[in-house]
This record gives sequence, C-alpha cells and structure tokens, in this order.
Amino acid sequence: MKRSVLYAAVMAVTGVMMWHNPMISHAEPVQEEAVQISEVLLVPSEEEVLAQNGPDAEVQKAIAEEKAAEEAAIQAAEEEEAEQNARQSLVDYALQFVGGAYKAGGNDPHTGADCSGFVKYVMQYGAGISMNRSSTSQSTQGQAIDSSEMQPGDLIFYAKDGYIFHVVMYAGNGKTIEAKGTNYGIVSDDVNSNCAVWATRILDDTRTVYGSSDIAEVNATEDMYGELLGNFKLTYYCSCEICCDVETGITATGTPVVEGQTIAVDPSVIPYGTKVIINGHVFTAEDCGGAIKGNRIDVYVSDHDRANALGVNYADVYLMK
Repeated sequence: MKRSVLYAAVMAVTGVMMWHNPMISHAEPVQEEAVQISEVLLVPSEEEVLAQNGPDAEVQKAIAEEKAAEEAAIQAAEEEEAEQNARQSLVDYALQFVGGAYKAGGNDPHTGADCSGFVKYVMQYGAGISMNRSSTSQSTQGQAIDSSEMQPGDLIFYAKDGYIFHVVMYAGNGKTIEAKGTNYGIVSDDVNSNCAVWATRILDDTRTVYGSSDIAEVNATEDMYGELLGNFKLTYYCSCEICCDVETGITATGTPVVEGQTIAVDPSVIPYGTKVIINGHVFTAEDCGGAIKGNRIDVYVSDHDRANALGVNYADVYLMK
C-alpha cells in the first residue's frame, strides 16, 4: 500500500515536471525516471526496519536476562563443584591417619590423638579452620544441621543422657572417620545412629559462630595461642538497663563497650586487661558483673534481642601470647 501511494505521488510530481519541460517528448523515458525516483524515496516496511536494526528492546532484554541466568547457573555449578572438592579433600586428608593410635589427651594423629584432638588437628591442617579442643565446645561451633543433610566433612556428636562424649567426622555413605578409643585407634567406621544426636557444618563457615548468629571474625593465628584457661560458659549482654541496671556504655574499667572486643569476666579468674582467644577471636577482659563468677564470660553485643537470641554456649578459652 505504501509503495502504490508513494509511486502515484512521484508520478504526479513527475507529470508536472514533464508538462513544464519542453525537452521531454516521449512517455517511456519519463516512466523509467519515475521508477528510479520512486525506488529512492520508498519508506521501508516494518519487516525491513526490523531486519536492518535487529530485535526490539523487549527482545534484547529477554536475551540479556537469559544470558545472565545461564551465567549464574554456571557460577553456581562451579561453586558447588569447588565445595564438593574441598569436602572430599578434607576427607582424604583425614583418611590418611586411619590405622593410627588413639591417645587420651593427644592432639596429633601422627603420634596419637583422642576424638576431639583428631578433629581439631584435621580441621586445622586439612581445611585451615580453628576448632575448640573438647567435643562439648566443638559442638557449639558451626551450623547445626539435620542428619539427613549431612555431607562429607561435617561433624557428628554422640551423646548419652544429655552428655556429649564423642565426636566423629562424616565421610559419606554412612561412614565416619574417628579416633574411636584405645582398643580401636583411628578408624573408618559406620555412623552410630543410636548415639548420634546432632551434626554441625563447619566447612562452609569462615566466621566464628555462637549459637545461631555471628559475633566476630576469626582473627587469631596459631602462634597467638597461649595457655588454655579451661572451658567457659558463654552468655551475652548489651549496655541496656535490663542487662546493666544503668545504661552507660562504659565498662567497669572505664572503657567504652565495643562489640567483638569487650567481655565481662570474674577478675579473680581473668584479670582486667587480659586478652584471651575464644573460638578464634581475640577479646579483652574489660568488664564484670554480679553473676559473672568462676569459669563464666559475658560477651558484649550491641543489641538486646541479639544477646537473648545467642543464648548460652561453651568454649575453650586461651590466653593470648
């Protein structure tokens, strides 16, 4: 339709030109010229515009979104593969010690280790993750998971009558790697489903976990660990009137409270100013409290609801060298 109308218009213009031009005396040359002019002046159709300019904005957006989704899927697959490789590498590292000796209080599977000493050593040198020393305190680290979600490298804790007495590493396919006891040594064994009370995931965590929330990043290196002071009960407080009677934000030693630094202690157990390492993080003994007696530490956080949510945990506490 566009071609016909435009062609008629061009012909009309050409007719006028022919009427005023005495040099043109034949119809055929005029028609040829008109065809040539019409071809130059034709407006392209929508199909021709689409062919020349490519897809419209909506199509381009759809293509971009599809490409982004494909790239995200590829990245997720690569991350999943890397995680599985890291897990298998950790299990392989632990398996090399199967056949080694069990030693009560031992920390090195080359010369003999107990269950928690074995786990601490393997996690430290097989994955670069600092763990507490006892199985009870190790159970407070990482993320609690259902037994149906266990993957190689996760930890399983055995308990009886509410008391944790053993920790093992899950190797996959219902098998464990563990320092089982004096009569067994370090073995690969079946999961004891009668005693396995819960499992934790450590390998994915790069931060120290207390209960269900993060407090502070691991910042202590192996050479900073000094004397083990013991296993302490950890509670949490903020500077509100509920926790401290008076909301001042100032500690017993006159310093301002700082999350990731300030802890309240029994000064007769840990003197003021002492720097200690808890779950891989350095804290400073700056505060006290009426209920903080003996092997108990109150860890400062900036929010009251968070302090409540963190609940009660236990951890080995070390002097910082």
